[in-house]
Amino acid sequence: MPLHRRVDVHVFHSFDTRGRRAFAGAAVVTGVLLSLVVPVTAHAATSAYTSPGAFTFTVPAGITRLVVSATAAGGGGGGSTQGFILPGTGGGGGGGGATVSCAMLVSPGTVLTVVVGGGGAPGAAAANGATGGSSTISFGGTAKAVANGGSGGGRGLGTSGGGAGGTGGSAVTCQGSSPVLGSGAAGGQGGNGGVSGNAGGPGGAAGGSVPAACAANTGRGGDGANGGSFQGFPGNPGNSGCVVLTY
Repeated sequence: MPLHRRVDVHVFHSFDTRGRRAFAGAAVVTGVLLSLVVPVTAHAATSAYTSPGAFTFTVPAGITRLVVSATAAGGGGGGSTQGFILPGTGGGGGGGGATVSCAMLVSPGTVLTVVVGGGGAPGAAAANGATGGSSTISFGGTAKAVANGGSGGGRGLGTSGGGAGGTGGSAVTCQGSSPVLGSGAAGGQGGNGGVSGNAGGPGGAAGGSVPAACAANTGRGGDGANGGSFQGFPGNPGNSGCVVLTY
């Protein structure tokens, strides 16, 4: 450090043009050297699968760890019943899909099979909604992450009341470090019709923390149908699941 002070004092007090040029050149070289040693922050890459179906992912060279998240689909909303003059009973909301996440150790070149669950079909008038599809991540012949879909909302039951909400999907497993397993929320019950209200039950939310890379309402159950005065109505479909891989 004293050597740098002596050089600086000598240069700043020298009126020799060559000395000034030498100092300027040294400053440029120092700046170049500093730019070479400044660390570069690596940004994580993300592969998001937001459409229902089966896909494959090959682990890139140099990657030995994946942070995975799988959200299952929501169940379909239940259909409503018809009333006479006064509205009929509402269908129950579909249950939300589960979400599982963890960090997995992998080898470069390993091929993963990713399955994204499709939303449960809505119930027709006076019919139950269907269960949402499961989302999974598999390799080596084994399912390493499994999130189950929410069940469909129940149909309006006429004089017996509104349809029951579907149960939330179960968070089965995520085989890695720091696993987080979140079951889906149950759907709401449909209205009892007549003067008591005919609204369909709301769909349940997806469980856990759904990654921002997924679409809005991922894994949410479909709302049940409102009861009609002279006809019943179909419920709403459940929302599809999502799988996200970060490395």
